[in-house]
Amino acid sequence: MRGRITRSRLSRIVFVLGSLFFLASLLVFGSKATAQIEQREDRVLEQWLEDRGLDDLLLEQLESRLESTNDLVSREGIAKRLARIYARKLLTLDGDSQALVKRTRDLIALYPQFGSGRLRVAMLHSRYLECEKLFRDWIRNGATLADKPNIEKTLRGLDKDLSSALTALMRRSEELFSAGQLSRDQRATDEQRQLVEAEALHCQFLAGWSRYFLAMLGEDDQAVMIDQSESSFREFLQLDQQTVLSQFDSRWFDFSSAWHVRAISGLAAISVARKNESQSLHLYKLIESNAVTRESREAAIRFRYLGHCHARQYSDAINVLRNRNAIRALSREGRIRLWITVIDTLQAVNSKELEVMALAGLARNMAGEFLVRESERIDNLESSEVFESLWIRGYSKFWLSENGEPDAVKEASELLRKAVLAEETAADQNDVSRCRYLLAWLMLKQRDYDSAIEVFTEVSQQLTEVDPQLASEAAWHAARTSMQSGKQNSGGMNDAWNRLERFVRQWPDSPHANRAGFEKLKIELRSMPPVDAIERLREISRGDENYGASLLEIATQNFRLWESDNRKAKLQGLRKSNEDVQSSNATNPLEKVRGNFLLMNALLRSKGESNEEFELLLERCESLLGQANEPGLAEVELLYYQMQFGQKSGDTEEVYAAATRIVNTGAETRFELPALIQLAKYHDAKFSSASTPSPEQIAPAIEAYERLSGCLGHTPDKLKSSANAKVARSRLGELYLLAGRDAESEKIFQPLSDLFPGNANYLRSLALAKSKRDSNGSVQIWKRLAAGSEAGSALWFESKLELAKSLAMQDRQAAVKLLKQTKQLGGDDSSQWQETLREKIEQWTQGERQ
Repeated sequence: MRGRITRSRLSRIVFVLGSLFFLASLLVFGSKATAQIEQREDRVLEQWLEDRGLDDLLLEQLESRLESTNDLVSREGIAKRLARIYARKLLTLDGDSQALVKRTRDLIALYPQFGSGRLRVAMLHSRYLECEKLFRDWIRNGATLADKPNIEKTLRGLDKDLSSALTALMRRSEELFSAGQLSRDQRATDEQRQLVEAEALHCQFLAGWSRYFLAMLGEDDQAVMIDQSESSFREFLQLDQQTVLSQFDSRWFDFSSAWHVRAISGLAAISVARKNESQSLHLYKLIESNAVTRESREAAIRFRYLGHCHARQYSDAINVLRNRNAIRALSREGRIRLWITVIDTLQAVNSKELEVMALAGLARNMAGEFLVRESERIDNLESSEVFESLWIRGYSKFWLSENGEPDAVKEASELLRKAVLAEETAADQNDVSRCRYLLAWLMLKQRDYDSAIEVFTEVSQQLTEVDPQLASEAAWHAARTSMQSGKQNSGGMNDAWNRLERFVRQWPDSPHANRAGFEKLKIELRSMPPVDAIERLREISRGDENYGASLLEIATQNFRLWESDNRKAKLQGLRKSNEDVQSSNATNPLEKVRGNFLLMNALLRSKGESNEEFELLLERCESLLGQANEPGLAEVELLYYQMQFGQKSGDTEEVYAAATRIVNTGAETRFELPALIQLAKYHDAKFSSASTPSPEQIAPAIEAYERLSGCLGHTPDKLKSSANAKVARSRLGELYLLAGRDAESEKIFQPLSDLFPGNANYLRSLALAKSKRDSNGSVQIWKRLAAGSEAGSALWFESKLELAKSLAMQDRQAAVKLLKQTKQLGGDDSSQWQETLREKIEQWTQGERQ
């Protein structure tokens, strides 16, 4: 019974096996369902990437799937998609070609069937680009014989593979044509044949250029390679091989295709190499047709220049560049590209004239970055003092000063000034005006506003016809600078208004025209009542580029309203207009800061306003300045308001800290003088609290008063007209005395005494300064003071004592007699001086006895 299977036992076994089979089916079905879901998700992701042109991410996704997919059919489908994207990327390459070529070769090794057709042509195209780069580098490095074998070998390898690809493509085209003749429906085979023939034409284009480069490299088979290059270009353009090229006109070509334009330029370059000037000019003229895109049309002059360079016809190449009218007709970008192309050939051409011509071309078109990079390797310019050399070097320094090297301003100014003085050596007086334009910019940096306005105006007039863009820029800067420098007087603002008016009329298409109109309006608003000005400003729409500036100007007019009537209601109006400035997306961080400054100014001058609001505005401004690209003077102005707030709240140390930062960062600004005054007051207060100032206290006080006196001025005219200048200068002299710097003190008090001969304090200080260095001079001054001062006064006593000290050096008895007379005549009111004189008499009398 043990080995026998009963019916009930068999039923149980069948049930278990059935359950296991059911579970296995569920697992298989589940895994297939999961795989299908993952495939759908992959397809959705890949379609999303492809729709957005994210080829790099799409390639990573497909390459990852190719590695992880086991199904052969799916893998082949993924490989096919990869081949299509590789081909597209290779034909529009803008990244790492070597990495992409390697990935493509790896794919072809796995799936050889994808290595023909479009992908094969794409690989050849990528190799051609590398060869073209090699040829350009060879020219850039001087076209030396040592580098020739490597590039020639590479080009011949490419030419061989292009010939092989062309043979295969033509054979495939014939096969498709034959298949189409036997088929009832030729549409499919015709479409395939058209694709194959397009790939063949692509190879002809590449073969035309690779053979041209080979011809320009070699001597032995140059004529053969030139013929083959022409044949390839004709095949690409589908031109009859026997027809003379000069007989073709623009109707034969598809000028919408940059490839066609480049092929025509190739035929023109071949004509240059054959010295067929008329034919080459005819072909270049075709490229300059209006039917060609602007970019291709502007490339014609570069093609002409390079054609002569490649054929070693260097004098003809330079003659192409002497056509200033043709170059002037290019856009600025086109001119810069031309001169960069020229610079790339300098080593091969080896012409000093061409070096200067190319670098001057970059300077003329304000291409500072390229100019700095290229001029560093041109040694002969450093010692030349002709205009072009000075201009090029000056502009290089100017560009550096504008891009992180502020110390280059002085050197740039010197070079550009010398260039202007050397203008008689200039080939073009318009270039002198461009040089002066840069010089005017430097004048602005150095705050020489009047000179900058004058030079900008002259430049604008000079360049109106030949360089209207730069002329309009110069006119705009003249108007803007006039507006900034004329804010302090109505006459200056009238001049600014006239300049802005002329600018709007003369340059209506300038990008600054709308801004100029708004600045003109701002000047007009100065003569309007604030209420009317605000109404006029509210007419500016949100879409206007000046809308943000108009909000700030409304706040300015509300500040005018508050100044005329310091009532709470007017201050509230200023608050509201400032909040409009702060909340608008149309205002930039600096405009928001300016709005806060208006409110801070009003709060400082208002009574009963809380400090919390002002402190909040300070914090807001600090945050906004961190967002500004060029905060400039606003940072110093914020420090000024911090200093003012410290004064109002009685925080002496806050005033000192803010004033110190202002004088360190805001030299020669309108905030320097008030900050120096506060520093001077701070140090004077420190002196008053100390019986004997220490050297550590005196040194910073001297520094502050030196700068303060420099700001206020110390010429005779300034000292006579300004009491503040006179006080600051005399205080500086006193500090020099305290520091033991008698000679410097004398240099201050001698002019002061000469200008103000009746001022006893200046004479006293001068006598003290002279006492150690010129005792006779000092005695003469003390005599004048003793004779001119009132008996019994402090100055009279001091003068008598100093005279007695001088006399005691020769005759102590006479000195004692003088002091006794002084005591008698001085009376008893000055007990301190009487005691001093008594002590001195005893000292000298005892000394005489001994």
